[in-house]
Amino acid sequence: MKLFTTTFLATGFVLMSCNEGKTKEVKMNDSEVTAMSSSFNSNKTIDNTVTTREYAMNDGSEISYSLGNDGVESLEDWEAYNTLNNEISEVEAAELQTTNERIASWDGVIANLQNTIPDWLKTEEVMEDVADVQKEYKELVNEKSTTAKEREENLEELSEQFDDLQEELTETVNEYLKNHADAIEEYNEEMKKGKKKAAVEEYNEEIKKNDKIADYEEQ
Repeated sequence: MKLFTTTFLATGFVLMSCNEGKTKEVKMNDSEVTAMSSSFNSNKTIDNTVTTREYAMNDGSEISYSLGNDGVESLEDWEAYNTLNNEISEVEAAELQTTNERIASWDGVIANLQNTIPDWLKTEEVMEDVADVQKEYKELVNEKSTTAKEREENLEELSEQFDDLQEELTETVNEYLKNHADAIEEYNEEMKKGKKKAAVEEYNEEIKKNDKIADYEEQ
């Protein structure tokens, strides 16, 4: 499978802060803005294969994730999700006996979904889907006396719930990207008018929307 990589790097620009889960205001010069805007627009791809994207943060850290036909395939800082995605994909084509053995080994991975999810992905909807995946898994492993057909149906329900999680993750990532693109657009509009101060203010105001995405509150 062909792999396309698009990288968006610009000192001073911020998509989100991995450590704090908050967006910081930016201070930019003209060359940085030009580099960021050009990179953002010219590296888009309409190819429908897996795409890896990376974003550089102002604190020196990066967010890296891969998109496929079904949405977010992997996230560099969420190994439990990546492992479960691979496992579910593989067992769907495996023999039942092998499947049972593999499913039993997922316990730690399933538990770590909630414990290791990056803060910037913690929306109410994503966390609800994580909880539902854990619930479906618990029901699957606890029903050991079911028939092969019933167990297959339970596994299918787990797979469908994971698909819901994947869809919600994709929507969350896209929301960050949309806010980021909107912020750049607002900046460029003001810069065309020669209003540098207003451009920075517009960017900072628009990018603040990213602070409100991760709205999950620990119970």
